[in-house]
Amino acid sequence: MAKVNILSMQNRITVCREYAELWQAYFERFSDDLTEKQITEQMEQEFENIIGILALNHYKFSELCGDYMKDAGEILKILAQTSSLADIREMPEATLSKLYVAWHTTFIDMNKALGRMIAKLSRKEIEAMQAPAPPAPAP
Repeated sequence: MAKVNILSMQNRITVCREYAELWQAYFERFSDDLTEKQITEQMEQEFENIIGILALNHYKFSELCGDYMKDAGEILKILAQTSSLADIREMPEATLSKLYVAWHTTFIDMNKALGRMIAKLSRKEIEAMQAPAPPAPAP
């Protein structure tokens, strides 16, 4: 098994992509109109799990990608405002609108950081990242 250079640009890009995908999944959970929706225990648990993973991986993300992002610390501020779907449902409309704007701004910043990192790669490195992974060895 090949050893991964944690600080390599390819690894940084992978970390940024995965975190941005999780950030998007987080938003999808609370962007629906929750006023008419029955929030189940399972929905709350899934939301809590996503917040936990985002918080847990925030340090790795900010260390590897933070130099390319405007304000990686904004992520924790947004997470702190959204402890549960029930709390989000009870937020005043103005607060919820500000939360949406903050989430979108942060998501755009993540993608800009991703673009900055990709721009640092050579054409050959980009092609290598786009190549399909070799099949896993049979057990």
